[in-house]
Amino acid sequence: MIYITTAMHCEAKPFIDRWNLKKDSASSIFRVYKNSDRILLITGVGVVSAAVGATYLLTRYPPRFGDMFMNIGICGAKDKDIKKGQAVLCHKIIHHDTGRCYYPDMLFKHPFLEGVLETFSRPVDKALRPSVEGDVVDMEGAGAYQAAERFLSHGAIHCIKIVSDYLEGNKLDKGQVTDLIEGNVPAVSRWISVVEDLLPLPEPLFTKEEEEYLDRVCQNLRLTVALKHQLKHLAGQYTVRSQDLVEALKPFGDIKCTSKNEVKRYFEQLKGRLMEY
Repeated sequence: MIYITTAMHCEAKPFIDRWNLKKDSASSIFRVYKNSDRILLITGVGVVSAAVGATYLLTRYPPRFGDMFMNIGICGAKDKDIKKGQAVLCHKIIHHDTGRCYYPDMLFKHPFLEGVLETFSRPVDKALRPSVEGDVVDMEGAGAYQAAERFLSHGAIHCIKIVSDYLEGNKLDKGQVTDLIEGNVPAVSRWISVVEDLLPLPEPLFTKEEEEYLDRVCQNLRLTVALKHQLKHLAGQYTVRSQDLVEALKPFGDIKCTSKNEVKRYFEQLKGRLMEY
């Protein structure tokens, strides 16, 4: 499955049309469009909206081993060396407000320009321009990435941005945004198809005993949905290293958390155990 988020419908429309995605009437919180192997959610504008939307998407429609997540939308470029309409695949994402950086694994060949994306919590104007570190700026990328990494590996998360302006403060109408995205849909779509062929097929990572023990630990520790996904991701990596997962989980099998502080403490201990080599 390919998961995609955009901030606005005008960014999503070219992909909805290209893949003949149908609106999912079961989703009342966000607009979701899907077919058998593509699912797209419109988050709304802003880093918080992007994070909430991505979390909703990956929680309501849980990803499996071999799935991929993409955040796609328009961006502003710091310099005019990058042409308007150029698609940029981001190899580094900076959250301007927190200073935190994310580094997507660039595992697959691609036809795009690579660059650094910096995500701001408000539109970048001339006053903010001197503080821009990235090659391009947006208001969603860091939020979407931070949420997605709770569910998927770094190699399965990608951010593609299409340059729409040079931080001049000029607003585009919806039609102009759609046209910019439309011009890149063929290349993005072809690349996704190539990557799909290279991604590993979904397969069961856990034995029945391991699944049952994982569920027992999740229930006893009172883990949230997001923490459950994070635990299963770490557990999957642990099994790939040919470790005995049940043996690693046993110290936590009978612990029953009664407070949020206990949940946090024991989950961090469990994480540390599963990340041991």
